[in-house]
Amino acid sequence: MNGNSYRCDIDALTGTVIEMSGPPAENAGETASGTSGSTVLTESEAKAAALAHAGLSSSQVTFISCSLERDDGRQIYDIEFYTSDYSEYDYEIDALTGAVIQYDYDAEYYTPPASGGSGTISASKAREIALAQVPGASASDIREFEMDYDDGHLEYEGTIIYNGMEYEFTIDGYSGAIREWEADSL
Repeated sequence: MNGNSYRCDIDALTGTVIEMSGPPAENAGETASGTSGSTVLTESEAKAAALAHAGLSSSQVTFISCSLERDDGRQIYDIEFYTSDYSEYDYEIDALTGAVIQYDYDAEYYTPPASGGSGTISASKAREIALAQVPGASASDIREFEMDYDDGHLEYEGTIIYNGMEYEFTIDGYSGAIREWEADSL
């Protein structure tokens, strides 16, 4: 589109956008209010620029973080938020102009735990799930394993080394679904 490059991963079965990233918004070089500026935007103005680009309102999202940082010699706001369906948005907003420098959108397919209980799987269950993917591997082949919270979402991450291969995995802490799986020869 207009000579710009966009990256988009789409689920082939459902048509759901899984991940999307692209170039700055067309109003690059303008502040959130549309005029050229030399003062640093407020955190609220930076959030408004990200929300406008995403086509969302503040009532539709929960902000995880918003921090003013310096990157490649310029000040940027690093903003992260998610929607009620747990789609995650990451933005870098130019702190002087309000232009979108970079953005990323991930559909996390998060299913919140059932209200009747914890709804989580145990670490030992997560290990079993990972080992089931590598026939012949045993618990002693798991070299790294940790429980982690990614944006408040429980997951288990680890590495299995077996038979000349390294397997890295991320398992959903609620459903037991394998979120990421990589296999590389050593």
